[in-house]
Amino acid sequence: MWNAQGMCSLCGTLGAAAHWSEGGGDRTQVGARREVLRERIRRVVLLNRVLAPSRLHVDEWEETAYILRGPTGQSVLCGDLAAVFSEVQRMRGTALDPLDPALVKALSA
Repeated sequence: MWNAQGMCSLCGTLGAAAHWSEGGGDRTQVGARREVLRERIRRVVLLNRVLAPSRLHVDEWEETAYILRGPTGQSVLCGDLAAVFSEVQRMRGTALDPLDPALVKALSA
């Protein structure tokens, strides 16, 4: 898959800066990198709870991206959370509102 700059999405992901939702910290320091990874894993666990009713699944990929997988085996590399939700909408055919009261209530149970 090629983006508007003429490079594959994998190369674009490898050279991408951290998204604001990834938090701060000096990623060159071992302790900070571990904390970033812990937060990404927590985020993935929560995303998977939100996406489970849609039969979608997210995995963390090399501390730089997320892999979104559909029920048919389709997978998409997403550079940040905005890309994840954009691809979720594309795969589902409808937007997913993570603040939908019914979803929030189901996740609280």
